[in-house]
Amino acid sequence: MNKKDFTRDRKLPFSKVLLTIVRKSVKSIQNVLNETQKHLSVLLDEDLETISKSAYSQARDKLNYTAFKELANDTSDMLYRDYEYKQYKGFRLLAIDGSMVTLPFNDNIKKDFCTTNVVNQHKDKAKKIIQARISVLYDVLNNISIDAIITDSQIGEISIAKDNHFKKLQTNDLVIADRGYPSYELFATITTQYNADFLIRMKKSWYKDIQFLFDKNSLVKDIIVTLKPTTKKLSLEIKEQNLPLEIKVRFVQVILDDGEVEVLGTSVLDSDILKTDHFKELYFKRWGIETYYEIIKNRLSLENFTGLSALAIKQDFYATIFISNLETLVTLGTDEKLSHKTNNKFKQKTNKSISFNTVKNYCFELFYSNKDIEIIFDEMSKLFLTNTIQIRPNRKYPRPTSREGKNTKGIKSANYQKRKKKSVF
Repeated sequence: MNKKDFTRDRKLPFSKVLLTIVRKSVKSIQNVLNETQKHLSVLLDEDLETISKSAYSQARDKLNYTAFKELANDTSDMLYRDYEYKQYKGFRLLAIDGSMVTLPFNDNIKKDFCTTNVVNQHKDKAKKIIQARISVLYDVLNNISIDAIITDSQIGEISIAKDNHFKKLQTNDLVIADRGYPSYELFATITTQYNADFLIRMKKSWYKDIQFLFDKNSLVKDIIVTLKPTTKKLSLEIKEQNLPLEIKVRFVQVILDDGEVEVLGTSVLDSDILKTDHFKELYFKRWGIETYYEIIKNRLSLENFTGLSALAIKQDFYATIFISNLETLVTLGTDEKLSHKTNNKFKQKTNKSISFNTVKNYCFELFYSNKDIEIIFDEMSKLFLTNTIQIRPNRKYPRPTSREGKNTKGIKSANYQKRKKKSVF
């Protein structure tokens, strides 16, 4: 945060503070610090020194959260630069979505994030909480975050996408999004300013000329429509941004296995590139970003923040994004080996619970020691293989209900929290 920070020889140098934050744990901070010092004393063959929670809190205040943001960006850049990455018919599939996280309640955090009124289940008492909106641009085929942000909950998802995520777009990117994102401005921005493409699920009420596609009996399943700004105000805004005043969008009907009808809008007009029957499979791949949120919120315990300041919140968030990207990189070799195994009924992949625990345990060996990197990777790979997961294709999980037909989501959530949830560190 300051040029003079970390210039003196202290118990908590820059590298140790940074990696302690990266190794974010559900344990108390003092226990984490004690384990860290014990681990390093063995690794570096030094006498055991103790560090207080207060000293650590003061040291982390000197470290800007942007350090972790840069590390996360470096890992995603490395994937596309140094590895053969997966594509779908020539497209890099980038899902975009937002989510809300609840933050500790204090005046320091309120300066950066807004309060929200929530009502209890009986709807008789309101309570103020602090929430932040997080948003991620995520490569669903290669399991890596390209861009992520934590910001005020009052900022909309479309604004976040335009002001942040879209700057990472390239030609042959296909942005996949749900029903909260359709807008003329967003369509035109993706295709005109960034020469990329989109695939977005449409609301039934969004555009009257495609209403017939929501009828499963419609004979027309795939149509190209010319869109124009719907108001003079929007036309002026479009002109100011040097965007076109009309664009062509292809709308495709998709019927799900349960009979529900979805209508998808896309800028890929050529049916030879993407056929009508490709879209059901293609849009389903957006589910990868939902899985990613489950990983960072539950497996990596994102909302179990390790500090009570806005800076600590941002450090924890971007450190979590970095560790998830790092895990993707270091498990690539193992997943490649598993994909070529032929003596199993189903293909296998790395168990995230094992891999995240291993990566966090090896953080100091990876970045702090002089140990040969290939030896470290070999050790980690052996641990990755101790408990792999089978990939069972076409599995479906219908929404559970009780015998009376009532939704049992709350009951299952309680069971998950008490008996099944397993933190990785």
